[in-house]
Formats: sequence, structure tokens, C-alpha cells
Amino acid sequence: MSETLKVLILAVVQGLTEFLPVSSSGHLALAQCVLKVRDPGPTLELMLHVGTLLPICFFYRRRLAELIASFFRGRRAGWLYAGWVLLSMLPAGVVYLFAKDPVERLYDVPRAVAWLLVLNGFLLLFSAVADRFRRAGGGLSWARALVMGVGQALAVLPGVSRSGTSITAGRLCGVAPEAAAEFSFVMSVPVIAGAALLEFVSGLRDGASAALPVPAETALAATAAAALVGYVALRLVVRVVRSGRFWVFGPYCLALGAAALALL
Repeated sequence: MSETLKVLILAVVQGLTEFLPVSSSGHLALAQCVLKVRDPGPTLELMLHVGTLLPICFFYRRRLAELIASFFRGRRAGWLYAGWVLLSMLPAGVVYLFAKDPVERLYDVPRAVAWLLVLNGFLLLFSAVADRFRRAGGGLSWARALVMGVGQALAVLPGVSRSGTSITAGRLCGVAPEAAAEFSFVMSVPVIAGAALLEFVSGLRDGASAALPVPAETALAATAAAALVGYVALRLVVRVVRSGRFWVFGPYCLALGAAALALL
């Protein structure tokens, strides 16, 4: 299989699993193991991350525009939401500072990734409890934003879904389904962008080549594929959250994790 086809497959996997609560990091770690993909390099990684940011910005474009306008006009709602987003980033920042190296080593241990996928499956099944007892739900608050941020921080582990843990955490502490999904994806924008830039700078500093491992047109096609597939996945997951059936992705994670444990 050519490197070009492998990169396109990884782009589709990333676009699909970045938003579905099945862990993009876990899927990519297993896919790279199965496909025997060499290091894609910091430039391509950055481009693929941009590809997964575009669907969020497009899907929530009106909400983001409203929040940005409110922020710059000095309105309380805009400043409050920005404060919640900043607060939600703190747990992930703390984990990055103090556990970056041991977490990154897990990416090279396929069986560890498989066990974490199993854990993610159980967490998603547990989300049914939140939808049963918190079906109505309310809005955001400082405490709820922090709880969702803690859920997001857990997703630094390969195999644990960022959207899965953050949305489930939001539902458990009483956030309404649509508000939990919106905040989960909006608060991911600075985290994904920051992580991509950090990896890019770190890769260059460590001597990784910034040259693309595939032709530029292939890299652009991979970025577009990640964006398009990601948009479809984002619409799907928001619809599932609204329906109160977020747990349906749990059995898939359990099955994939079990299969990986049996085969790897």
C-alpha cells in the first residue's frame, strides 16, 4: 500500500473519530500500527488538525460569531463564556505539563490503547445513566465548565474519547444535552489548535523534518477529507446527543478494544 493511500486513510479515520466519542487518538494509534505508517511529520500532523478544526468552526459559525461579537462589545455573556472556555482548558494543561512523557509512551503500546478503548466503551455505557436522570438539564456554570474540562483532560490517554468524556461529564453535572455538546466542541478549538502547534514546534525542535512525506496535493486532499468526514461525524454526534442515545457508541468501543487485545 502506498504512503499516499495510507495518509488518506488516516485522514478519514481522524475526521470520523475526532467527533464521534470513540477516541481519534486510539483509532490512529491502532491504524498506524496496522498500516505500519512511518511518522507523518509535524507539518502533515498540523494540516490534519486544521482539517478537524474547520468542521467545528463551520457548524457553530453563528454561535461563534455571536460569542466573539459579544466579547468584543464587552457584553457579560461573551466574557462569561470565554471565561468558561479558559477554565475548561486548565485541567488538560496541567496533565500536559506533568504527565506528557508517560502519556505519549502509551501511544506506542497497542495493548494499552486497546484496554483504554474498553474503558471508553464502559464510560459511554455509563452515560446512559446521565441521560436517564438528567434528561432535562440546565445551562453552564463555572463549576460545570471545570467538570467538563476534567473530562476533556482524561482524553489525553489514547483510547479515551474527548467528546465522550466531556459530554458525559457535562450531562452528569446537569448540563442540557445540546448545551453540553456545543460547549464540548467549542472548548476543544483552543485545545486542538494549541496541541497541534505544540507538536509542530516540538517536532521541529527535536529535528523532525517539516517536509511533507507525500506530495503537497495529497496532503491538501487529506486535510479536505478530514474536514468533510469530520463535518458529517459532528452533525451525527450532535443528533445522537439530542436523542439521549449517546451510549450507543459504547458497544463499538468494547468490541474494537476486545478485538485489538485478541489480535495484537
